[in-house]
Amino acid sequence: MSQYDELIKKFKEVAPTLQLPPPSMEELGIEYLSIVPGKEIIAKLPFKQKFTNPTGIYQGGFLSAALDEVFGPLSFISSQGPCLTLSLNVTFLKAFLPSMKECRVQATVLKETRQFIFMKGEVTTLEGELIAFAESHVTKVQK
Repeated sequence: MSQYDELIKKFKEVAPTLQLPPPSMEELGIEYLSIVPGKEIIAKLPFKQKFTNPTGIYQGGFLSAALDEVFGPLSFISSQGPCLTLSLNVTFLKAFLPSMKECRVQATVLKETRQFIFMKGEVTTLEGELIAFAESHVTKVQK
């Protein structure tokens, strides 16, 4: 069983009605490479022309969405249930260009309390150059 299949199984155990994979993940083309429950998720994101701005550069809002596609599952796994994003802050340092073909998107849990999860994220080239970094704060949804 792949790590992605294991992730879906964990999601379904907690919330059997979830639509997995979500349409947003399929549309972006995200593929999970590494999942360490409660600690980290690493994914790859292909460059898709349909997500570019008029200059042909991958649009920052879609990179933010890609970060959210790793923050969301990581927080869900960590809390064993749904979370509500309180903040998602992204800083862009470099353009994601067609010549790069794909990039890596990583989310890491920094701290978890009874109510909140604090995470950091990075988007990097395959060579490890930083394209963007982010932080996300979520609150656990009370059941």
